Amino acid sequence: MHVSGFVKRDNIMSEEKFYFQSETAGLLKMMINSVYSNRDIFLRELISNASDALDKRRIECLKDSELAENEKPEIIIDSDKEKKILSVSDNGIGMSKDDLIQFLGTLAKSGTREFLQSVESEKAKQELIGQFGVGFYSVFMAAEKVEVISRKLGSNETYKFASNGDGSYTISEESQRKECGTTVILYLKESDPESKNYADEWTIRGIIEKYSDFIAWPILYKDKIINSQKAIWQRPESEITEDEYKEFYKHLTHDWQEPLTHIKINAEGSTNFKGLLFVPSVAPYDLFMNPKSGGISLYINRVFIMNDCKDLIPAYLRFIRGVIDSEDLPLNISREILQEEPIIRVIRRSTQRKIFNEFKKLLDSDREKFIKLWTIFGKIISEKYF
Repeated sequence: MHVSGFVKRDNIMSEEKFYFQSETAGLLKMMINSVYSNRDIFLRELISNASDALDKRRIECLKDSELAENEKPEIIIDSDKEKKILSVSDNGIGMSKDDLIQFLGTLAKSGTREFLQSVESEKAKQELIGQFGVGFYSVFMAAEKVEVISRKLGSNETYKFASNGDGSYTISEESQRKECGTTVILYLKESDPESKNYADEWTIRGIIEKYSDFIAWPILYKDKIINSQKAIWQRPESEITEDEYKEFYKHLTHDWQEPLTHIKINAEGSTNFKGLLFVPSVAPYDLFMNPKSGGISLYINRVFIMNDCKDLIPAYLRFIRGVIDSEDLPLNISREILQEEPIIRVIRRSTQRKIFNEFKKLLDSDREKFIKLWTIFGKIISEKYF
């Protein structure tokens, strides 16, 4: 196994030991065991952090051209199943020794949140994912020890943060990375046989496809890009071809048939969100067996949050498939539960209005297609009035 951007050195300077600044081991243990209900999301959190770091580096390089370097921005995942090691590397903004202490050594102190305060561009703020500063600690659901090796943009110094989640951590100076950025190395739990699966290629690919497929930066595993990066709902409609819509629909739904029509959403105002919805050409098999099922996936800044978000669409439109991507939808600390219903209600009303406007346009412009839509789904839509 290799760790991208890191050169091992035998003579490491003496370690400094620290204790977490926050009710230490008890709080950390409680957070690890109760905040997240699904262990797989630790990899989503690491990739989200890496994506944020790449965004921050891009923003800093725009502000100061002397910081710009030639490396291609990327996220690299590496694993060794026999040794039960998993690593996530990026060549983003990186962290200094002080950053490691401040942002990893203090629970619930988010580096992204602090960085946001120094960035004036609203667009730049919207592109950064992390908000709570605890996502990193989800690694201890699967790892018995974690090391973070980082070099900050514009610096020649590299440091290593190491902890086994017991309330303390060490910081030591490491040999020079080839470039700025961060590598997170997880030593998976020996006591948990299932943790070994997180070093398995197909487990890694499955988690990436589910949670991080539309991250803007390339995610590499075994030198191959494993995420599609095709969040076409973020692109102007004029730049998207019909073939791209069809390809995305099949990628999203695994339906081998082409959709009947698509609906592009771009809502700007007090609540900003984008979306891409599809009407299938054949009714889903469980349309009547499971009346509460839904087909809308919720994303926040390209990061997957949940499937079948029933609050986003009424039951009589449950045949609709697609994605809604919100820029400012608040979540709780684990990003798993929606906190504030008013924004969801705004998204729901706007989405519903957009769908019916598109149905009316279809009636006026392509009556044959509208008749097919009504023949397949008219009985479901009519539930609205009963």
